[in-house]
Amino acid sequence: MAEEPIKPEQEANNESEDYKSKYLYLLAEMDNYRKIRDKEREQYSKFSNEVLMTALLKVLDDFESVLRAGEDEKVKLLYNSLMNTLSSFGLKRLQVIGAKFSPDIAESVSTEEVEEGKKGLVLEEIQAGYELNGKIIRYPKVKVGI
Repeated sequence: MAEEPIKPEQEANNESEDYKSKYLYLLAEMDNYRKIRDKEREQYSKFSNEVLMTALLKVLDDFESVLRAGEDEKVKLLYNSLMNTLSSFGLKRLQVIGAKFSPDIAESVSTEEVEEGKKGLVLEEIQAGYELNGKIIRYPKVKVGI
């Protein structure tokens, strides 16, 4: 049986459908590229201050050691002001004391024998840990009950 010859209008219609599917494919590719680029921009702006925040953690440590040495109201006000400013940029101190120890969120540098109810709990924070917009930039160093 012989094949029927393709008519010019049918060939034009097939070519039109081919161009249309290629156009839709490229349109979808551009949309995906735009979404990826927007997500990268958002991530960049969210974590662009990470180096600065990490450098400022030493200043926060110094403030905390001065506050532990003696309660000076002016130093406390300065510390609170600095923490409020940094928290407005996404910095948050991790609260781990009394929580169950997890190596995913804290680093154990010391242990202490305790009664049964406190085993596996964080007893003391040796060095504070911080997160920036949900990403841990310094893990807290803690003492754990065993």
